[in-house]
Amino acid sequence: MDHATRDALALSLMAGVGPIDFVRRTQTAGSATAALAGFDDGQVTAARRRADDYLERSRALGVHCVDAEGAAYPAAFQQLTTPPPVVWLHGTPALAAQRSVAIVGTRGASAGGLRFAHELAAACARAGVVVVSGLARGIDAAAHQGALEARGGTVAVLGTGVDVPYPPRHRALQSRISDEGLLISEVPPGERGHAGTFPQRNRLIAALAEITVVVEAGRESGALITARVAQELGRTVCAVPGSVHAPECVGSNTLIRDGAQVLCSPDDLLSELRIEREQRRAPVLEGDAASCWDALQRGSADVETLALRADLELRRANVAISALELHGLIEIDMSGIVRPMITSGVS
Repeated sequence: MDHATRDALALSLMAGVGPIDFVRRTQTAGSATAALAGFDDGQVTAARRRADDYLERSRALGVHCVDAEGAAYPAAFQQLTTPPPVVWLHGTPALAAQRSVAIVGTRGASAGGLRFAHELAAACARAGVVVVSGLARGIDAAAHQGALEARGGTVAVLGTGVDVPYPPRHRALQSRISDEGLLISEVPPGERGHAGTFPQRNRLIAALAEITVVVEAGRESGALITARVAQELGRTVCAVPGSVHAPECVGSNTLIRDGAQVLCSPDDLLSELRIEREQRRAPVLEGDAASCWDALQRGSADVETLALRADLELRRANVAISALELHGLIEIDMSGIVRPMITSGVS
């Protein structure tokens, strides 16, 4: 057992010791172990017992607990005024050190917002950039799914223990991220968190990301907390413009008014990252996908128009368009217009 990590965890579990007090106590005493000496022996014994219980649970789950001195502790967290005393990692810790973009937004997203978040994440994944988000309903989930479907890296920062599915409907997505990406939380395993742990995790999302993108956000959206922390850290904040009449766009439009970069396409994001879109040779297409691709050569259009051009049922056209999107051949903008991403023909 790493006694330093155990004592850092125990100190963080002491009543009244939050991230700010933790930093103050450890800096004054020199270490978490020394800081514990300032508490009653009974309190310390109880805190160490709780810490041991959490560590035993984490080992059984294959979850890693790391304190600020650990090699796997995300270095970006040290830039925060309130870095987490310890974090719990499930998955591939190295992803937290790679170049990343946060894609966040409202739970009550529009269909266009969900689609655009998916497209942005897929573009990042294909460019080798990790996608960070919070696994919430709406924009967060779409971003994680976009990265995974493009076979890229994604990090989910949780407001619960890494073994607690939240929301429950994302159990399968959370499990897939633990297998193919990385789950991070400052909440111990087995704990459901509380109202404060979800806003708190937003600072961790902002710290990990080079750029924070807000796709859609209402007036009180937690994504605005992420954007504010990113700005405080001197990071770039981008926002996707939306209708002035849409409640889910009030916050993101306000960010633009107040100076956030306007983001209208995946290419805009790649440009902010200083990544040039590679010219890709179109793959061999067959069947409905080839028919939709041929129909698209007559000009960008919505799905219904493409279905008519290709003489396909709408359901089959949607499946074909999804295949073209996974190949990186098309993009679908916020209004539902399908556009080709390359100009070379297919065979």
